Amino acid sequence: MTYIGIYNFVWVQSYEAVVYGLGTIVAIILLYSAYVGYKRWTYGNEKIKWPSLSYIVRNFIKYVIFQWKILRKRFPGTMHALIFYGIGWLAVTTTLRAVNAHTVVFLTGDTLYIYKLLANIAGIIAIVGIIIAIIRRSLKLTKNLPQDPYYYLVLGMLLVILITGFLVDGIAAVAYRYTWESYWFDPIGYLVFLWSRTVPISELEVIYRGLWLFHMSLAMLAMALIPYTNLWHIYPAAVNVSLQREGNIPDGIKPVVDIDEKIEKGKPIGIVKLSDTSWKQRIDYDACTSCMRCTNACPANISGKILSPRDVIINMNNMIHKGMWDENVIGNKVIQVNPEAIWSCVTCGACVYECPVTIHHLDTIIDLRRGMISTSSQDIPEDALNALYRLQQNGNPMGMNPVDKEQWFNELAQKFGDEIIAKEGEEYDYLYWIGCVTSFDPRIRPVAESVIKILKDAGYKVGIPVEQGCCGEPARSIGDEALYVEYIKMNLEMLNKYKFKKLLLNCPHGFNNFKNNYKKYKSYLLKDESTKGYVDLLEKLEVEHHSVVLSKLVMEGKIKPNKELRYVLTYHDPCYLGRWNGIYNEPREVINKVNGLRIKEMPRNRENSFCCGGGGGQLFYEIKRGQRISTMRAEEASKTLGDSDNKVVAVACPFCNTMFRGESGKFGFNVKDIAEILNESLDSK
Repeated sequence: MTYIGIYNFVWVQSYEAVVYGLGTIVAIILLYSAYVGYKRWTYGNEKIKWPSLSYIVRNFIKYVIFQWKILRKRFPGTMHALIFYGIGWLAVTTTLRAVNAHTVVFLTGDTLYIYKLLANIAGIIAIVGIIIAIIRRSLKLTKNLPQDPYYYLVLGMLLVILITGFLVDGIAAVAYRYTWESYWFDPIGYLVFLWSRTVPISELEVIYRGLWLFHMSLAMLAMALIPYTNLWHIYPAAVNVSLQREGNIPDGIKPVVDIDEKIEKGKPIGIVKLSDTSWKQRIDYDACTSCMRCTNACPANISGKILSPRDVIINMNNMIHKGMWDENVIGNKVIQVNPEAIWSCVTCGACVYECPVTIHHLDTIIDLRRGMISTSSQDIPEDALNALYRLQQNGNPMGMNPVDKEQWFNELAQKFGDEIIAKEGEEYDYLYWIGCVTSFDPRIRPVAESVIKILKDAGYKVGIPVEQGCCGEPARSIGDEALYVEYIKMNLEMLNKYKFKKLLLNCPHGFNNFKNNYKKYKSYLLKDESTKGYVDLLEKLEVEHHSVVLSKLVMEGKIKPNKELRYVLTYHDPCYLGRWNGIYNEPREVINKVNGLRIKEMPRNRENSFCCGGGGGQLFYEIKRGQRISTMRAEEASKTLGDSDNKVVAVACPFCNTMFRGESGKFGFNVKDIAEILNESLDSK
């Protein structure tokens, strides 16, 4: 039987030492660059906190090998997958060929046929992916993509390497595959082979050597340039996704658990200088690929404000690469971060959700706000400072008189019975934390009244703690971490007095705060004997949003809507309920159970919902540049509803409720919470 195998260094055996010499130099460059990158991440001898090996491997397989987040956007995701899998497999084939040459010969017979066919497929899909990438960038098919020439240079270099690789391999077929070269396992090589066998062998050898040297040199150069081009993202991005926080949705902002020590030592809280960043944030900055998914999803950017989440990350990365560790991050220099950009953020989480390499932009943005607040920066919006002042003085960011809330609670007791006011020693199915906006806004108070009525009708025992105040979320969003932790301790002390099965909230901001953010401060609470006991409370604390509770009631038949409502209705997904906590179906289940109602979905819904504009503390202050985010979302809702009468925008958040009410007169719709809608559909008792 004829031996069918693969040969190395056909007609270029004398260059073998050069290849391995250059390969060694390239390997040294890459390893040294990786080491330098690691030293940047761990500046100041900070230690990386490694999760379990199984967690790292699981994330690597999901996010790197299977491209899970990249493929969520079909067009750019498919393009990237073609390049990634194509070049990735070609790298594997090169390794296999080296093993075949120096360790054990296995690329023979049918194995070789399969090897060649897969290599052809890999090369073809990589070329297709690169051509799509060039067209996409040059025609600006994706908004805001950088047009720096070096992006095209890198893509062009990869394209030339792949094309010359096919040419070199096809010509080599004349030397050792003349009798068995075939189109079915080597289609591209076969086409080149058909041409090359017509060329005199002496000329063909000269052509081959020149082409081979060019291909090899360009491939080596491309690898050596990886640390200096956008291809560098391969390394930090793979590390970043492997070490990401748990969960597939944006996680809460990282806590400041050493806040007391910082205050005692007079150190700023958050980020003021570059050296204040954490190792994870530095990997975030290094991993950015400038794909622009974050910026293109950012409501602030879309509304005409100067915030670009990508630019914030890139500016931080540029400062790190320049070693500007003792420089202030916030400033007006080109390389610094513009303070107005930071205060334009509505903390909707769209940037974090969209990022294919799991960068947590909001960790940095909130840390920069903390830095400005803790150093009394002149760059803080006056209205934001006023909101913090009101929170300190009045216990709520609106500055409302607490007596107003107490009077309303008395009205609730008269309406629903004195037992609605929580008492120590009593046990409740739900302890209802109504929250600031609902408690003080007469237009939104009916939401709480509807929730109470429905739960009582379903037979649940509900208690309202009269001493409840703000959950502290506005303080944290604006960046006053010291005030925030005081609210944590104060609120946990209050909750610890009562016996209840679940904590109920109708505000997604408070819901997210109690459910996710408070629990991040366990280590902080354990440091103080007076707060150590609250950790047990946090461990067993079950927190539910009213949309989830109402959904369970209607789906289980405990509450049966029996009145038909004739609204033309759309539903707005609150960022802190949907994107931050993955609750999309439950509010829709409540609405769809009401006779006569069907949701007309806005173009941007569920995970892709567009913020109402009230997040990040901007219910209490406003960056007056560009268009109002609330106006843009209200206009989208209005267009979805059309010219019908009795139009309703359904919400499940008091912040959204407030923002939409501010626009409702202009666009001619009413705003109703899902609890109000459900309550309307029930026979009064």
